Amino acid sequence: MELKLTDTDKSKRELGAELSYEDLTPHFDKAIESYRKKAMIPGFRKGKAPLNMIKKLYGEGIEYSALEDIANEIFLKYIIDNKIDLLSKGAITDMDYKPKENLKFKIEFEVMPEVKIENYKGLELKKTKYIIDDSLVEDEIQYHKFRNATNEIDGVALDDEYIVTADIQNLDAAGNILIGQSSKDLRVYLGNPEIFPEFKEGFKGIKEGEVRIIDSKNAEGSPKKVQLTCTKVEKIVYPEMNEEFFQKITGKEGVKTLDEFKANIKSELEKIYTGISDRKLRADSINETIKQNDVIAPEVYINSILKSMIEDYKHQSPKQELPKDFNEEEFKKERRVDAILQSKWYLIREQLIKMENVTTEEEDFKKLAEENAAKYNIPVDKLLEASKENEEVKMKIMNDKVLDLIISNAKIEEVEELKKKDNFRTEE
Repeated sequence: MELKLTDTDKSKRELGAELSYEDLTPHFDKAIESYRKKAMIPGFRKGKAPLNMIKKLYGEGIEYSALEDIANEIFLKYIIDNKIDLLSKGAITDMDYKPKENLKFKIEFEVMPEVKIENYKGLELKKTKYIIDDSLVEDEIQYHKFRNATNEIDGVALDDEYIVTADIQNLDAAGNILIGQSSKDLRVYLGNPEIFPEFKEGFKGIKEGEVRIIDSKNAEGSPKKVQLTCTKVEKIVYPEMNEEFFQKITGKEGVKTLDEFKANIKSELEKIYTGISDRKLRADSINETIKQNDVIAPEVYINSILKSMIEDYKHQSPKQELPKDFNEEEFKKERRVDAILQSKWYLIREQLIKMENVTTEEEDFKKLAEENAAKYNIPVDKLLEASKENEEVKMKIMNDKVLDLIISNAKIEEVEELKKKDNFRTEE
């Protein structure tokens, strides 16, 4: 018997084998004996027919049917004897059997690639320090005021601090109604900067029951007319900026003045943007580590991750099922790059865990339990007990520790970015 192993890729191998008929004979005898035990031959009890008779009647067919089992048996023994870290089940890609002469076959399989991580210290990373502009604080305060405002029925929209309810009807160039192009009871906040200028002007000073026709444009930029029928005008009445309002928004009793309220809002915004910055830094550290280390992503890992992505997508649906028009192959094609990156990071992370002897400690689980106890409304001790038995929690801790290790050894350049008021948030 001749066996030859060939590297077809950094993680793929091909085992070629050639067995003489003499090599095959013990395997064929075994297959014939196995067939004999269940054979029903007239004149003999089940499994009691002479072996020579079985060979004469069915020998050739048994030999052909046994070839795949023989190839897999030879392959498995080779893997075990050579202590090969197999990642995927071998697939027979070629088989050539010449009766009474020999059998040749090839089996392709995937192995754990060699993972050498050398460039994970001294990575050059950037960390964003967000500077909170006062305009963003004022925008946030205005948002809370808007959310907690009340509305009073009024007869006419005198300024931007009104909500107008209107029926909208598209018209053709001649002013005729276009069937099927209407909206009823549309609520519009006149202070919304997203309103088209012609609509803002059209709503200006509008009265309840008034009908106006404005000139606008359709999606293609062609002229069109729109009929506005005002059905309700509501004036926005903002809450008083007092200690009661400050406590309601912040959840803190110590906030008594407007300046203290603004300081609290700014502090909360800084925490939010610090979290955004930290998450970005950790994502960048993963990407840069992958970039600096040539790691091969095994196909079996990629396929497994793509399968998980599809399952996650399915569970996002209220019915826990994929849409009828879901194209699995197209989805896999679109998400393949993400799956490759995840596979590479998994291999890098596992190698770094071994190299740096990263382990979990009691304190790690306790800290995580304390952070999540309020979120899940579960006592810390109960959550701690459950966390220690959860492999996903353990892996999260290990993952965080590896990232902390990379970041602590990185060369980090801090860059400032000013965060100013963006578009005002509104409620339809």
